Amino acid sequence: MQSFIQYRNKKPSHYKGILEHADPGLHDHVISVIKNSVCENAVILDMGAGEGAMSQRMFDAGYKVIALDIDEENFKAQGPEFHQMNFNDRDRVNQFAEKYNEYFDVVLGMEVIEHLENPWAYIRLLKKMAKQGGKIIVTTPNTASWLSRFYFLFTGEFSSFNDQTADGYGHVSPISPWELELIFKREGLKNIRIMKGGSLPAIWITKNILVLVSVALSPIFRPFMKGYSKGWCIIAVGEKG
Repeated sequence: MQSFIQYRNKKPSHYKGILEHADPGLHDHVISVIKNSVCENAVILDMGAGEGAMSQRMFDAGYKVIALDIDEENFKAQGPEFHQMNFNDRDRVNQFAEKYNEYFDVVLGMEVIEHLENPWAYIRLLKKMAKQGGKIIVTTPNTASWLSRFYFLFTGEFSSFNDQTADGYGHVSPISPWELELIFKREGLKNIRIMKGGSLPAIWITKNILVLVSVALSPIFRPFMKGYSKGWCIIAVGEKG
């Protein structure tokens, strides 16, 4: 029932007391993808680690983890190696990428790409740091979800991408599943998979009138929706050939 009915303002998720800065369930989905993609002792870059909930989860699963983010004092994970990094400092980012050129078994960019001005350059950066045969995993809000489609119908804006989320969360680059897959293909990644992630319940109780209208109308149209209509987020996985 929890996955079917959900309150909008429910308590955020934590792992070992560390806040997960992501949609509920997304960390579970991503760690499952990683475990099915690489063996233990793999070296993983968590690029945009936040407080370190995902870094801690990967470390506890037996991986060597290097985490990057802007605020070292905010990083609470125990075990992963942390590097302070302002992603807008191109010189610093390029120096790190050169040092770790083709170094990682997995390069993870979870809920980062929507904050950046140039998604294509970001994927190239992740690819540069992955080994041959290494995995690139990227997640972002799903602009093709049934909820986002209805939100766009009423507002002309994608869900999670408007003036409020740009100012409050820094969401400036909405990426559709089609575009994310296109970037992966154009950058030469192989064995590409796009899948849903996070939680998007069939019934969503909220004070937002547009969401309530969307929930009421969606059962009529959802069976006819093509593409990635389910999942609050999308997860893209590619392999460096």
